[in-house]
Amino acid sequence: MSAAKRAGRVALPAAASLALCAALLALAPGCKRTGASTSSQAAEASVAPAPAPAVDPALNWGGTTPHDTPPLPDPLIAQAEAVMRNADPVFDKFEVNYVTGDLDRDGRDDVVIEYGIGDEGAMRHVAKSVRVLLARDGGLQLQADQTDKFEDCPAVREIRDGRLWADGLEACMLPFPRTLNYYQFEWRNGALARVSTEDARQRVLSRLRAMREAIEAGKLSALDANLRPGPPIRGEAAPAPDPVFADADRRRAFADAVGLLSRLELKRLDPHESVVSFVKPRGADAGERKLLIDTAPDDATVEIDGYTYVVDARATVEWPEGDGVGYHLRWRLIDGELYLEEADAHDLDGLES
Repeated sequence: MSAAKRAGRVALPAAASLALCAALLALAPGCKRTGASTSSQAAEASVAPAPAPAVDPALNWGGTTPHDTPPLPDPLIAQAEAVMRNADPVFDKFEVNYVTGDLDRDGRDDVVIEYGIGDEGAMRHVAKSVRVLLARDGGLQLQADQTDKFEDCPAVREIRDGRLWADGLEACMLPFPRTLNYYQFEWRNGALARVSTEDARQRVLSRLRAMREAIEAGKLSALDANLRPGPPIRGEAAPAPDPVFADADRRRAFADAVGLLSRLELKRLDPHESVVSFVKPRGADAGERKLLIDTAPDDATVEIDGYTYVVDARATVEWPEGDGVGYHLRWRLIDGELYLEEADAHDLDGLES
């Protein structure tokens, strides 16, 4: 399995982000400058992917991270480029993203390509196309265009367990698009068939459940990526994870709160905020457990280690720790994964609603 740059969501150094945003706005007056500030790059022709770092498939969405090293050559990608260039000589005029893996479950790696299309002179793609190339005895065979399987701007992520994992972005033209949906597809009857869809709220819940399952199974090292502020930068040493889960009682309290709250129905406070809570009236652990999810946080982007990332949601989990003290963990949803923003104790009497 390999993954290339995520089209439309590549994190950039802050200075480059601002310069690129200004250039894009000048080229596309209709593109509003919103609170989001991560940008995609107009890719060079025939962008080849860098190998994806090893990840825990149960906990990591499989996204890519910014890197400064040149991509390694991949013979399968080179073959896919040749097939695509024969079918569409200008397919790599704009940004190109490749993922490889066994999509049709025949034991051979296939290729899925997502690439930008646009108008001559626009210097920027305005839409995306998704093509599938399946491995056959004679080499890769290009299948029918699969773009119509997406309701929004497609961004392919990886092929894992016989499925294509992909994002649906709010727009292809925006410099800093938000993710609206997280998809999984299987190859059935000659086409991509959607088998799973999560919006940002559902994605938060599924990631919290995955962390709870890791705690229950004693796989604490699998949580290290979540206990950092953001995705690791390729080629750089990852910062140490926050030690919040070093405390066994706190791990158990978090797992219990997530297990309870994830079984209850979220209540919408407004179009973007949802909450679910449960109050235990008595006992040593009496108090309120609460989960708050905001899919349009005020800080729609965040700068981490000099790179800017889109924040698609924020989630806060709260629980009592006894003696009038509570604890909360606040997470950012970035590239489909939760990263720890804040961990702190608080006075339950002063807890914000």
